Amino acid sequence: MTLRAELARLRRILGPGRLASRPYRLTSPVESDVAVVERRLRAGAVSAAATAYGGPLLPGSQAPAVVRLRRRLADGLRTALIAGGDPDLLADWAHAPWGEDDLEVWRALAAVRPTAANRSRLAALEAELGAPTLR
Repeated sequence: MTLRAELARLRRILGPGRLASRPYRLTSPVESDVAVVERRLRAGAVSAAATAYGGPLLPGSQAPAVVRLRRRLADGLRTALIAGGDPDLLADWAHAPWGEDDLEVWRALAAVRPTAANRSRLAALEAELGAPTLR
């Protein structure tokens, strides 16, 4: 697809008057979900941050700046979830594609919601990863 076609598509998405040309630029502020998640984390609104997190940022990108931002965002939210210990938020993360193999989140979840299923998944992960069992 050409740049012109992409910009036409973006103009349709944004609506009239939000994308100018010569040079191409946005005419009004745009807020990204990354900014929303980071702002909510800074405010201590972990549940709201988790709700705004739609998954890893541009997961297919290997651009160094994107990789760093993706890692910073996920690590920040993940750390806040573990520290907060909210079983529902931990379960949401653990059962998402990006959290299904997250040993530390599963440990935190099993600690606050020690169901047979959670303990079983944790044991399987520890065995698979060769991690020491923390009990």
